[in-house]
Amino acid sequence: MKMNYAIIMGIMVLFSSCVQKEVGDSANIFGTLPSLKNGKMQQISSYDRNGGNNDRINIPAGETAEIANIEGPGVISRIWMTIDSRDPHFLRRILLRIYWDDETTPSVEVPIGDFFGSAFQYKHHTPMFIGMSSGGYYSYFPMPFQKRARIEVVNQTGSEVFAFYYQINYQSTKDIPENMAYFHAQWNRDIRTDYKDNYTVLETQGEGHFVGLNFHGQPYNKSLFYLEGDEMIYVDGEEFPSTHGTGLEDYFTSGWYFKNGEFDAAFHGLIHMDSLGRVSAYRHHIMDPIPFKESIKVTLEHGHGNEEIVDFSTTAYWYQKEPHTEYGDIDKAGLRIPLQRPVPNGAIEAEDLEVIGATKQIEDMSDYGSDWSSGQQLSLHPKEGENTRLIIPNALEQEYNLQLYFTEGPDYGIVSVSYMGNKNQNINGFAPSITPGKVAELKGVKPIDRNIVLDIKRMGKSSESSGYKIGLDAIVMIPKRNYIPEWYIIGPFPNPRESDDLRYGLDKVYPPEKELDLNAEYQGAEGQTVSWKRFNGKPGGYGMALWKHFDPSEFIISYAVTHVYSPIEQTVPLLIGSDDGAKVFLNDKEIYRFLDVRIAAPDQDRLDISLRKGWNKLMIKAENNFGGYAFYARIIDINNNLKYSIDGK
Repeated sequence: MKMNYAIIMGIMVLFSSCVQKEVGDSANIFGTLPSLKNGKMQQISSYDRNGGNNDRINIPAGETAEIANIEGPGVISRIWMTIDSRDPHFLRRILLRIYWDDETTPSVEVPIGDFFGSAFQYKHHTPMFIGMSSGGYYSYFPMPFQKRARIEVVNQTGSEVFAFYYQINYQSTKDIPENMAYFHAQWNRDIRTDYKDNYTVLETQGEGHFVGLNFHGQPYNKSLFYLEGDEMIYVDGEEFPSTHGTGLEDYFTSGWYFKNGEFDAAFHGLIHMDSLGRVSAYRHHIMDPIPFKESIKVTLEHGHGNEEIVDFSTTAYWYQKEPHTEYGDIDKAGLRIPLQRPVPNGAIEAEDLEVIGATKQIEDMSDYGSDWSSGQQLSLHPKEGENTRLIIPNALEQEYNLQLYFTEGPDYGIVSVSYMGNKNQNINGFAPSITPGKVAELKGVKPIDRNIVLDIKRMGKSSESSGYKIGLDAIVMIPKRNYIPEWYIIGPFPNPRESDDLRYGLDKVYPPEKELDLNAEYQGAEGQTVSWKRFNGKPGGYGMALWKHFDPSEFIISYAVTHVYSPIEQTVPLLIGSDDGAKVFLNDKEIYRFLDVRIAAPDQDRLDISLRKGWNKLMIKAENNFGGYAFYARIIDINNNLKYSIDGK
């Protein structure tokens, strides 16, 4: 631990003194360190009962080992384990269960890696109460019980756990005070937070206090924007949360997307962060437990306003009087495995496509992992020489790059994927076990009559494979984005504000909204003279580097104008992204308004615009609060007949 020893001892004495004051003299085992203790300290362990050095147990596949069955009253003060499993996903496929006082549903049911803090991989981290230390796993959460404590370890790895070592230290005592609460821990996961509600860490009824959580987040686009979400904790049925945070990294007592990297402190830390955008972190409310008398609901936003679709999993720790709210069934072992090859959001499910040729089968893949985007895949068993076609409908863009997400396994063959007889990709689907496989890429794919036809052909198999099976999970269609090529832009104009939520510039009418005179000059921000300047729009967004051309570049407004020629009246999609707010005017009529604080990305919003025959004036009013400044704008030219000109000539 990275804390001065004297500080640690001071915190422990303070904590235990508070507990002693709370429970009275009959619970001296919670007293300060020098106080004489009642009761007897005992240890249960996996030591070799035959006197040898084989101090471990084996847990066969699919079986449950009861490692403790202790008569009360007593208090578990330490749990330690270390594990040798050949399963690469054992941190999620071995379960820890703890039962109190002969209850039939566990008070603790958590995958072993999550319970001790890190499930993406074993990671050394040493907070005060629970963690992983140099190959071991430990908990110092005090766990009192009246009648009985029973601890189980469930092996759901599919193979034998050859070595499981453990030690459980507990102190027997004559009685436990009536107001003593029981320790609980619950695991939860949402593989895709594709909903507008907050993610739920814990929702329970009863009386107790929340003492913390550990968190695992993984995005589908390697972005950390999901950290923009806040924690919101509702106590005793309140409508507005009494705890409302400012961002997830702030909740974990860090800042700026964990800008200085991994660390482990006594009560909070960042266990893991990598280039995939994965984050493992913990916050233990030891000095600030959150009490509840009737109920508590602990939630996290997934991105600002729940706009990010990510994979969230959490373990909540709390104390409460029994009985506790039943948790429901924990996810099956396969669906607890961390993502290995995330399929980006917005992918097309292969099993939904029309298949011509081989027999179409939809196969449940949930036993093999959480990567399959709907828990299923399209399985094909083509005959030798048989050509199979997949039809992708409603392809509106002029050109795409395709990513095809295949499955590998012991009976999978070699498959050829092509488009219009060319752009071949050969994929060898063999692997010793079923796993998310390679991603095939086809570039420059152009739809015909808004359909894309892919040819899938069996090409043989490797010598190790036992079959010719083909498994396809999903297809990602990445459009070739052609941004509006050229703009006249003028600015900066002032963006008056009182706060982030009260910004007035977007709705203040400046001269470019009243007239379009490309030769005019106006008074802009800070009294400067501003005029129209030509900008290259092809890079789009931040590639246009608007902030380099305006001083000031924060708390400003600018206008961008161009013209679109259509030979006919038609309705086409306009796709917009902005940092921060924006308005769109078509032929001097406002058709779009967005005002918030966000980072720009392509295609954040889509609106269908009605173009008249001839030239159409398109104006974007771009608003910046502070920081980055950008906008993206492109039109999907469905009929391939649009032209652009900045001056409408």
